[in-house]
Amino acid sequence: MINDFAMDPSVTRQLKVIRSLQTRSEDTVQSLYAQAVLEYSLYHHNKTTLYNLIDEALSKKDKALFEKTLFEYNQLIELHREGKTVSEDGFELFLHFE
Repeated sequence: MINDFAMDPSVTRQLKVIRSLQTRSEDTVQSLYAQAVLEYSLYHHNKTTLYNLIDEALSKKDKALFEKTLFEYNQLIELHREGKTVSEDGFELFLHFE
């Protein structure tokens, strides 16, 4: 679970490139970091929560809850399958999700 919040290596590389650019401001880099951390945190939190609800529904043999939660879980995965781009002051950072 500790590695769930570790950023994808390509994101880290992109952030290092952005940090090295002289035309960027510290605020821009910090904003991109914050956006990336927020996106990854929300994704992993929602994924874990839905996974646990699916497990609970299976334990309780609650078909309705299982189907509803599985649908939401699949929507979350599909929404993030292609990744997401965050931007600030003309700089873009592409985030990969597992």
